[in-house]
Formats: sequence, C-alpha cells, structure tokens
Amino acid sequence: MFQATPAPRPTRLADRYLTVPCDADGCSDLAVIWDRLEEQVVDVITLSATAGYTVEDQLWDEARWTPGISDQDSWIPAMAA
Repeated sequence: MFQATPAPRPTRLADRYLTVPCDADGCSDLAVIWDRLEEQVVDVITLSATAGYTVEDQLWDEARWTPGISDQDSWIPAMAA
C-alpha cells in the first residue's frame, strides 16, 4: 500500500531561480531571488533562508504540475496577460 522509501521525482524548475547575494552596504546578510523565466525579482530574503526557499518552491511546483499536459510550460498566468 505505502512505499517504504519515497521514489525520487525529477525537479522541473531547479534551474528557474537564481539566488544572488546583495552587494549593497549593510545588506551582506540578504539575498535576492531572481526568476529567470519571468525575468524579475521574486523575493529578498536572508542568506540563512535560501535553502528553505528552494525546497518550498519545489513543493509548490510539484503541487501545480499536472502530468500529461504537454503544453503546461507555455501557460501564462492571467495576471501577466
């Protein structure tokens, strides 16, 4: 009924986000999250939170992904239109 060990799933959007440390004075503990697909800043977070941010995004991407829909990568959110 249940798997003893969860099977690994491929990460669809692992290369979508880029974490860039801030260079401004007094901001050495901050990082900018850049979305390569949307070409915009998604968030500004502390450097210690960067690992958790990636895991959270992978969970969201997995929840929104519907297997069997081949053109899902080209969908544009209604707010972006």
